Amino acid sequence: MDFAGSCHCGSVRWKGTLPATAVLKCHYNNCRKLQGGDYSSWVVVPRSQFQIAEGLEHISSYNANDVSSKSFCSFCGSASFLVNGKHFPGHFVLPLGAIDDYTQALAPQIQVYTPDKAPWVTLHDDEPVVS
Repeated sequence: MDFAGSCHCGSVRWKGTLPATAVLKCHYNNCRKLQGGDYSSWVVVPRSQFQIAEGLEHISSYNANDVSSKSFCSFCGSASFLVNGKHFPGHFVLPLGAIDDYTQALAPQIQVYTPDKAPWVTLHDDEPVVS
């Protein structure tokens, strides 16, 4: 099954193929800062299942450390993808909110870094916590 996503202004468009390696909610402080929310939701796919369809020239990157980076649209600042070499080497980590058409196959499956969660966030029983 194919899916597509884009930045807010539409300058960067990408596509991917399911199944995903993981669909997760992350409560880690760094992920919250990178996405600007009280948790972040991600779709993790192998590199072979992802491609930039349009706007490669508009992508800028921020290297968070020597194995992880965030790539984003240089016009609107929306996240395009992350590389998390520590937890998901050989994969792209895509912001769930940037996907054009949600399907049940993209429902979060797990929650990670829950000890770091914001105090007002309630964990969902139907999404297992993975340490």
